[in-house]
Order: sequence, then structure tokens, then C-alpha cells
Amino acid sequence: MVDKIRAVVFDIGGVVVKSPFIAISAYERQHGLPANYINVALSKLGGSGAFQKYERGEISYDAFVSEWTRELNDVVGNNAAYRKYIERRSLDQHMILPNKTNIDGHELFTKMMEVAREPNENVVELVRGLRQVGYKTAALTNNFQNDSTSGAMRNWLFNPLFDEFVESSVVGLRKPDPKFYLHACNKLGVRPSEAVFLDDIAMNLRAAKNLGMAVVQVRIGREDEAIDEVRAILGSRGAFSSARL
Repeated sequence: MVDKIRAVVFDIGGVVVKSPFIAISAYERQHGLPANYINVALSKLGGSGAFQKYERGEISYDAFVSEWTRELNDVVGNNAAYRKYIERRSLDQHMILPNKTNIDGHELFTKMMEVAREPNENVVELVRGLRQVGYKTAALTNNFQNDSTSGAMRNWLFNPLFDEFVESSVVGLRKPDPKFYLHACNKLGVRPSEAVFLDDIAMNLRAAKNLGMAVVQVRIGREDEAIDEVRAILGSRGAFSSARL
């Protein structure tokens, strides 16, 4: 028998608020970099990169900016990672890659956080509606403990929207670590199979799905499609009426 859904868990950046990837894409265009070049550079070191360490609360902002700027301008390593990305995606093998970059980690991060201040209003209304009809809600976010934007989001979002606000920089875990999702489920008092998880990053969704969570991907500019998908899941598996959502 399939478990009834009793909780809905939301990523923040790219789901409840606008995606920082919007700022990254703009920065790439402004600096003549190939699409997703910075994203590949950001993720090439896996969990050991500066960005990931900052999200786990392991380093200060100044240390993060210094280390991240160095990583972002590691042209040899980033180009090698991007060539693998091109091959995986079957993209243009003759794409010209930079032989030098001058990416400013502080400038880029500031632009990312500026975008992340703007809410996706329809998603915010969905969260409010879920709580009104009886669903438990949680934020599950990779964030930065000593960043002013993250602090402002906590103050704005915690009480009005979510029963639980689970932060990587506080817990010391980050998505896609399965223990991070389980921590959120434990806080909500539900099994993973009783929860829906929304995120904009496929890797994070795969980890949640492997735990038994129902998953919904939120794509930039297509948030309403994700909302409809949540409603459909709750319409068939919801523990509470979703008629008012």
C-alpha cells in the first residue's frame, strides 16, 4: 500500500525564491563564458569545494570568497571539467573555452543573493495553503549561516510559512547527503515515503527519490507547472483535502 502524503518539503533558492542560477547565467553572458561554465566549476570538486564548505558552515565568508575565487579561476581544471560536461550532454565539441578568466567570487555571490531575495509568490501561496489544510511543511536549504540574505530569509520565512526550517549551515549537512533529508523528515515526524520534496536541482531530487520521497522539479519560469504537479500528487495520495490549494 502506498503511504499517504502528510508533509511537503521545499528547497528555498530556485523554489520559494528566485533562482541564484539566474544571476550566474547573467554573469556568464556578461563575461563571455560558455553557458553553465560557472555551474560546472562550482560542482567539479564535489563536497570539498569552497561553496559546499561554506554551506555546511565550515569556513568564514572571507575564507570562502578567497578560496572560491581561486577555484572559479582554475582554468585548467574548469576547462577539463567542462569538456566532460560537453561530452555527457552531447554538446558542440568545438566550443571555444577560455584560456584565462577573471571571475570575482564576492561580486558573483552578491549578485546571486540579490536575485534570491525575490519570492516566487505562487509558491509562497502554495505553502500557506498547505498548512491551512493540515499538511506539515519544511524548508530544506543549502544556505550560509553568516550571510545577511540568509538571515533575512529566515526571519521572513520561518514562522509565517514553515513548521521547520532546516539549514545546511546549522546542521552541518547539505543536499544531496541522504542524512540531511532524513533529518528534515525526523523534525517533521514523517517517513520519507510520506513527503513530497521540491527542488530545482536534479541531483538533489534523485537523492530524495532514492529515500522514497515523491519529488517535483521546479524549473526557472515554470513554477506553476511544479505547483500543479504537487496538487496532482496530493490529489491522489494526500492525507488531507487539497481542494482549496
